Amino acid sequence: MKKLIFFLALFFLPVQTLASEHEIPQIDTKQYELTGDTKLACEAILCLSSGTRPGECGPSLSRYFGISKKKWKDTVRARRNFLNQCPVVGEDASMPTLVDAIVNGAGRCTAELLNRQLRRQVVIQECIPDDVWRKMSWSQRENTPKCRDKYIWIVDDTLPSYCKTYAGHEYTWKVGVTYVGEPLEGGHWVNE
Repeated sequence: MKKLIFFLALFFLPVQTLASEHEIPQIDTKQYELTGDTKLACEAILCLSSGTRPGECGPSLSRYFGISKKKWKDTVRARRNFLNQCPVVGEDASMPTLVDAIVNGAGRCTAELLNRQLRRQVVIQECIPDDVWRKMSWSQRENTPKCRDKYIWIVDDTLPSYCKTYAGHEYTWKVGVTYVGEPLEGGHWVNE
């Protein structure tokens, strides 16, 4: 994460300040200042690489999540193209993989969404314990099955691969989720 911040800071630090400290001739910083979608793309990468997002992330995240096409693959492609506008993406070998991790995982790997998407119904067998069964009268046993199927809802505890890639990237910080509990006993995902 520190490496990412350093690369992005190179594009946001005032060049004149650095120049005056080292007695380098002054240059026009306006020509190096990022604007428009290029600036928003760099800000979006920085904001989506962290689980903590300050209010300053609002415009760039609105622009990023506002990119939506009819098909998911087209949305991913358009969002990738948007993020690739940041000049830093071509400066470091890990940046293209970060962009891929972001477009595939950001917004899709929250506890709330995973708890909905990974929810499924399973059948478990519920049986009357042997000692209770033996104490029942013959007529009770005849009218009560010893075992019956019970349908319950669980949340799978297996994280999708795109979430593993997003949370495990060397440039992301606190974007993951953790599974709490056991699937058959109300286990669910929580944000880290």
